[in-house]
Amino acid sequence: MEETNNSDSIRPFRSAIITLVGRPNSGKSSLINTIIGEEVSIVSPLPQTTRLNTRGIYTSDTLQLVFVDTPGIHQGRHTLNHAMLQEARRAIDDSVDLLCYLVDCSRDFGEEERYAATLVAQVKQTPVIIIFNKIDAVPAPQKCIDAFFRLFPALAPHPRISLSATLPQARETFLAAIDRFIAQGPLYFDPDDLTDATMRQIAAEYIRKQVIAATSAEVPHATFVEIDSYRELDGQHNITATIHVETSGQRGIIVGKSGSVITRIKKAARADICRIAGAPVSLTCHVKVSPRWRDNPSFLRLMGVPFEP
Repeated sequence: MEETNNSDSIRPFRSAIITLVGRPNSGKSSLINTIIGEEVSIVSPLPQTTRLNTRGIYTSDTLQLVFVDTPGIHQGRHTLNHAMLQEARRAIDDSVDLLCYLVDCSRDFGEEERYAATLVAQVKQTPVIIIFNKIDAVPAPQKCIDAFFRLFPALAPHPRISLSATLPQARETFLAAIDRFIAQGPLYFDPDDLTDATMRQIAAEYIRKQVIAATSAEVPHATFVEIDSYRELDGQHNITATIHVETSGQRGIIVGKSGSVITRIKKAARADICRIAGAPVSLTCHVKVSPRWRDNPSFLRLMGVPFEP
């Protein structure tokens, strides 16, 4: 019997760096989390939840995808908002293999969408795919898609897909759509890595997630979580954090009556961190008033938020 040489059928390892952009709450973080199968980017109903470019990593036997989750494209009034917009623009301008533009079908298109679409239309070298998200939330998704291209005809030549980022089938829909854009490439990260974020960064984000869940109105936007200390000792992760707010009123809301709210925040954040760390967690949180920190470039840089005037 003639032997068959299967070497030609073995597909080389492929990899890509993929940036996701879109206006706030368009579903970028949700899609990354669905693909990876873990919450590497915090998700909430609050617009502008993502503040910095974060990376999620999906690895299979033959493929590695490095996702850059960017802040929602918007123009706010604070220095922090400008820093977030700079972060998103840097991600668009960086040399990546694919740019995914998420469009929220559940909301009307406004100035934020117009600004995002204009930025994406200026991309010339990087392949772009348009992802119409939240199609489960509208009765006629195609009407939304048609309306989008009537407003932004310059984007019509780009390939597009429709999905609902929070549903499990979104992963296969997305992976099938981008397959042709993924070329042979290196293994950028260890196969077990889900994100390039440190445990300090992950802890800060999970604490902020619980602040968002426990409060409302302007309080989450005025909150910044700083990890003062993160130590692993005798199999336990010991964390001390400072939750910065801008006013004493905001501090009172986060602390709550007899410390009830901050206790709830710590308990939920500790559970999240424990799941990721795979070990017991001790968490101490202080709440500090740092007036107008969102408009203080020195504070932002100190906390790791890059900003160029």
